[in-house]
Amino acid sequence: KLYQDSLFYKRQNDGPTPWHSDARMAPFDTSHMITFWIPLQNIPSVEEGGSGLMFVDKSHGDFALPFWNRVPKGDVGNGEDYDCKTGKVKYEESREYERLDERYSYGSGNDGVSSYMPMERGDCTVHAGWTLHSANGVKCETDRYALAVTYVDAQAEIREDARMSSGSLGHDEDRKSYE
Repeated sequence: KLYQDSLFYKRQNDGPTPWHSDARMAPFDTSHMITFWIPLQNIPSVEEGGSGLMFVDKSHGDFALPFWNRVPKGDVGNGEDYDCKTGKVKYEESREYERLDERYSYGSGNDGVSSYMPMERGDCTVHAGWTLHSANGVKCETDRYALAVTYVDAQAEIREDARMSSGSLGHDEDRKSYE
């Protein structure tokens, strides 16, 4: 079923979009999610300042990738990783994304990252919800607009933590998309 559609606007000289996976931010307990990313104007090659998506090959199946998971801050077990005021474990993001070229290098000069630029208006890339992807900053003379349409398995369950009104890992702005 349709989960959401989004218009992405990246202004000239905006910085890069960090590596991320769409499914990590969604409230569903499923690996059956797919996104269609459609540029609404021509996107030049990276060398010409284009800012289309870049994908880490085969990352959608790499559930061991620490990027998906947060890492406890401080020493686990001695209290440094625990916030007494909130009663929650303190986390920081993994820095595994900084070495993606090592993790996904398949030899023969392949760095494990694919880009499909240049793209023409109306072209489309399709990626699984757990696919790690990012975008360069806009370095050309025009802003970039793109439409993303995401579908999820109609039988996908909503994670219990996304149902909670506070302390949720789900995003309130998306709540109408899955209620």
